Amino acid sequence: MNKEEKLKKEKKARETNKLRGLRITLIIFIIILLSLISFVGIYVKDKNEMSDIIPDFILGSDIEGNRIIQLNVEQEDTITLTDSTGTEIASGTEEELSSQGYTEDVITQNNYTKTTEETNKAEVLNAENYEKSKQILINRLKTSGVTDYKVRQDKDNGNIVVELKENTSTDDIISTLSEVGKFELKDSETEEILLNNDDVKDARVLYNNTQSGVNVYLEIEFNKQGKEKLQEISKTYNSNAEAEDTTNTVANNTVTNEITEADLNAAETTNETTNTATNETTDTEASSKKVDMEIDGTKITQGQQFSEENATGTLDLLIGSGSALSTNDENNNLDTYITQAQSMASLIKNGVMPITYSLESNKYIESPITIDLLKNVIIVLGAITVVLFIFLIIKFRVNGILATISNVGFIAVILLILRLTNVEVGIGGIIGLGLIQLLNYILLYMLLKAVKGKKDNDKVMKSVLVKFCMMSVPAYIIAIVFAFNSFIPIYSFGMVVFWGITSSVIYNLLVTKNLIIKAEEK
Repeated sequence: MNKEEKLKKEKKARETNKLRGLRITLIIFIIILLSLISFVGIYVKDKNEMSDIIPDFILGSDIEGNRIIQLNVEQEDTITLTDSTGTEIASGTEEELSSQGYTEDVITQNNYTKTTEETNKAEVLNAENYEKSKQILINRLKTSGVTDYKVRQDKDNGNIVVELKENTSTDDIISTLSEVGKFELKDSETEEILLNNDDVKDARVLYNNTQSGVNVYLEIEFNKQGKEKLQEISKTYNSNAEAEDTTNTVANNTVTNEITEADLNAAETTNETTNTATNETTDTEASSKKVDMEIDGTKITQGQQFSEENATGTLDLLIGSGSALSTNDENNNLDTYITQAQSMASLIKNGVMPITYSLESNKYIESPITIDLLKNVIIVLGAITVVLFIFLIIKFRVNGILATISNVGFIAVILLILRLTNVEVGIGGIIGLGLIQLLNYILLYMLLKAVKGKKDNDKVMKSVLVKFCMMSVPAYIIAIVFAFNSFIPIYSFGMVVFWGITSSVIYNLLVTKNLIIKAEEK
């Protein structure tokens, strides 16, 4: 080999090394970026605060604990109290009336008249209505965003047992389960029902950022029939029908209504409505007609009028306003308003329960796996992993370091996938993560051992990856079968192993393979 050829070869080697170094640097940069996204998150401004757009991990009930709720078909009669003029004062079971302050002494002192009727008439207690009630209850759970739940029903008596994962919203979700969910828009004076659940297409929670804070709305969308009714109602119950007199108006089809922190079902729930008022008054019948909005007899708006004809088929109810910057402020009820709006949306959109249920029991079952124990297990597993990769670095040196960096990226990817796909990570899922890490370590070791001293690393690594895929087929099939199991630990294990094996093969083919090949090239 002459000097010129030697110089050309050295120049080519330098260029190859430079490209190899650039490739490795780029891949490591991508790994760092993925790790930051997975372990730290991506934060954007939302409702005047910075929030992570990457979903949180969903922990299974076998880690966070369970809530067991017993709902029984109501056996007590419904008592209605009316005054001397025949106006209804309150209604409910004897226990409910007593909790509202309507004791026997109060009823006697005020000379209220009691009328009694069966809460659940005999003709409605049948298998069809039992099943319908159960399905409505399940729909309410889904609307509330509950994924980890079990619903069991005694087909003989209709009683229902609900098992929920324990979290911060469990109590609010439970509060909607035993409700009938009867939505009505009534004439304030005659109590004629103008709209009800049959006219509703959907109900949802909306937010609007303003300079003073965040407005929380309950938006009710009506179906074709309801839209036509609403348009006629907005003409009849219009503050501008004969004059400009309004003390309460539904301006631009939006009701402004601030609800107190009391439970939606409490009789003492009060509503304040704030709207544009004018100084002009009129005694005409048209301008005095007003509407009330109720859920299960509890008014959520009262004495409202429309300021213009509603042709949109939607009503937006302003529940309240609060600041997202000061959620710890006792005067800031933003979280309360959001919860109330979600509860009402869940009740309105899923229909009326044909049977009335009572909350018989509400028990919390603590998980035997504590958070501290879980942290200790993770620390031990992490320590074992570190020792294994130190061995890998000692044995394979540069490639061992690159394989370790690659493994960090793989962990970031699998955790990111679990968060984005909303996989519930329970005890089975944690075991699955340990298994996936072990399998990935074995694959890395096989790759490093196979390419050591080899010139044609590309073919060797492809061969190893194919071999690994064949070895993983039984585990892959088991994972798919487990993923369709309703038992959370088994389901969690199956989903984690499924995503883990899939990610391991693809990730190592695209990332690790390129890192190691370039490191071994001569």
